[in-house]
Amino acid sequence: MERVRDRASSAGMFVLAALCLAPNGVWSFNLYAEHPTVYRGPDGSYFGYSVDFYQASTDRNTVSVLVGAPRANTSQPGIVEAGAVYYCPWPGLPESCRQIPFDNSNNRMIKVNGTREPLEFKSHQWFGASVRTHKGNVVACAPLYRWRTVKRDGEKDPVGTCYVAVQNFSAYAEYSPCRTSDPDPEGQGFCQAGFSVDFTKDGRLVVGGPGSFYWQGQVMTAGVAEILNGYSLKAVLRRVAGEKQTVMAEDTNDDSYLGYSVAVGEFTGDSEQELIAGVPRGAHSFGYEDPDRSETAETLFNISNVFTTEENIRLIKTPAARVGRPYESQLSERLQQHPHGPR
Repeated sequence: MERVRDRASSAGMFVLAALCLAPNGVWSFNLYAEHPTVYRGPDGSYFGYSVDFYQASTDRNTVSVLVGAPRANTSQPGIVEAGAVYYCPWPGLPESCRQIPFDNSNNRMIKVNGTREPLEFKSHQWFGASVRTHKGNVVACAPLYRWRTVKRDGEKDPVGTCYVAVQNFSAYAEYSPCRTSDPDPEGQGFCQAGFSVDFTKDGRLVVGGPGSFYWQGQVMTAGVAEILNGYSLKAVLRRVAGEKQTVMAEDTNDDSYLGYSVAVGEFTGDSEQELIAGVPRGAHSFGYEDPDRSETAETLFNISNVFTTEENIRLIKTPAARVGRPYESQLSERLQQHPHGPR
């Protein structure tokens, strides 16, 4: 039986407390329980599964709300419950939210032995399970997105994918860092990129994929401008310029779920930002410095180095292995069915 998350009712309701924007541009939040703004989404869509505030780059005085509904239906031809992200103006009426058209296409196709077959599988991909904004840029992800892999028999690997939107939703591009020629559980085939996501303060995208490398997990970063530059629907296997990814470590780190949650912020009192990655089935949560501030950033993004205190890498051990998304959050069907991966 499918589990239903406690924080998303079947009626698809999200309650927003009143938001107050200070004159100097600093955000502050006041909770007015007597006069909440209530938004509603489609029944059964898990409307409210993820939320973030959005401020258009052209209008710094207006704030709206983005709401993920990972089981919502869309206008994509032949796709069932692709998931969606809704734009909800504030203040607004309960039915004032509208879907953002991150992706209007159906599955891309490939010809195999003279027959056209799907190259990818967008139904039930849980798009909108994670949503983040940064200075007018938006990223939303579908951690259960599957693709055919590079094999002739056409396996369906849940690599996950994300879409970025810029310029007030006038331009979109896909970012699928685990859709590579390294499939199956021992590679990036079960990555589920976008299970967690965040931005650095300079706008670089940080993506967690807890299922890579026999569920050791993985963290990836890329610049939004580089994701948009040269983007094409025809480029299924694409490495973004300047992208960094953690790599496979020793098998003692299997089943750690690195990247189950990610967060960027100042956690150590030194006025410099750090990147924290949750490892809920490891011994600790680990964090490390923003790679863009390190001259040897390449060494930072080797997962084996994350567990050391090498020069240019700061190891942060938190008292609990929970950052951002709580550990009780529902793992995907694949992670539940194969918690240790086939050997």
